[in-house]
Amino acid sequence: MPFCDHPHRLHAVMAGNGDPYAVLTTLRLRLLHAMREGASVDELAGSFDLDADQVRAELAPLIDFSLVVEESGVLRPTVLIVSEEETLRVDAHASALGLKLAERLLTQQDGLERAYAELDVSAAWSFVELAFLLVGDRILDVGLLDALARDGTLMPAAPARPSPARSDARYYFWSIEGEHDLLGRYGQRGTSLPIDGWELLTFGQYTIGDEVNVARDALERSALELLTADPSRTPQDLARSLKLALVDRSDTARWGEVAQRISDDLRSVYLEARPELDELFRALRAASTPGTGFGEFFCWYDHVAYAHAIDALADAGMLVMPEARFTAALWREASESAGF
Repeated sequence: MPFCDHPHRLHAVMAGNGDPYAVLTTLRLRLLHAMREGASVDELAGSFDLDADQVRAELAPLIDFSLVVEESGVLRPTVLIVSEEETLRVDAHASALGLKLAERLLTQQDGLERAYAELDVSAAWSFVELAFLLVGDRILDVGLLDALARDGTLMPAAPARPSPARSDARYYFWSIEGEHDLLGRYGQRGTSLPIDGWELLTFGQYTIGDEVNVARDALERSALELLTADPSRTPQDLARSLKLALVDRSDTARWGEVAQRISDDLRSVYLEARPELDELFRALRAASTPGTGFGEFFCWYDHVAYAHAIDALADAGMLVMPEARFTAALWREASESAGF
């Protein structure tokens, strides 16, 4: 779930293992942005109307969590911090590449529909009804991220960012200035259910405008409340109560094979664009920031690009954009994801 300072139009998110949110506050997020080109304690104190001791007190947790370093009196973030002008520039580029991802998927729509027709869930739900989840989430989001992580060319292992509580923490972290959606508009969240490996899988927007997507949160609460009230409920009972598709292990395994094959193909769209992606990254101020590499930039870029791809697929009719801006299903995973 992203961390946001809506009044100052600053937004941050992480992908990986660790908990930088534990030390984030709106003030500290603003300090990170103020340090993106380097700053001293005195400069920060003057900008934020604080004294030097107050600034150091705010910076200490960020340093402990490996989010900031100080060298020769200059403080810099070790994570990707992007200004509004840079965010818009990256979004414009990602929009064009996202269209290429969508075009590649549209050439394979017939094959995807044939593969879907072999799933048990297809007896009750049409392809277009579930494509936002099965294509948008399982191919463009999770599937493509897994493919990129397996390959490692564009997105190597996330950098180590140890903290007092997590010496093994490794994650990508990016914070942008501008519209919240430019973090990456869509994301997956799984809510574990007390029923033999089942989870409630939701995919879509966490927020709409500056507000939390309350319908998404309410559905997750309802699922847990129904099971608490009646622990004997089966997955089938819960699916009927919530009017959701039920995707069992055999289907998730078969669709997982489809998603891996298509995602590996989509990865080539990015690989072909590597020279211009390198140029785009080098033009960011963060490219010279210690600890911030191309992989961290590209993880953010992919989240923005695949969101544009999903929107293009909705425009083309491959999938239906839900009115509530998210979709959900009861899901029984065949195996653990290799990526995030």
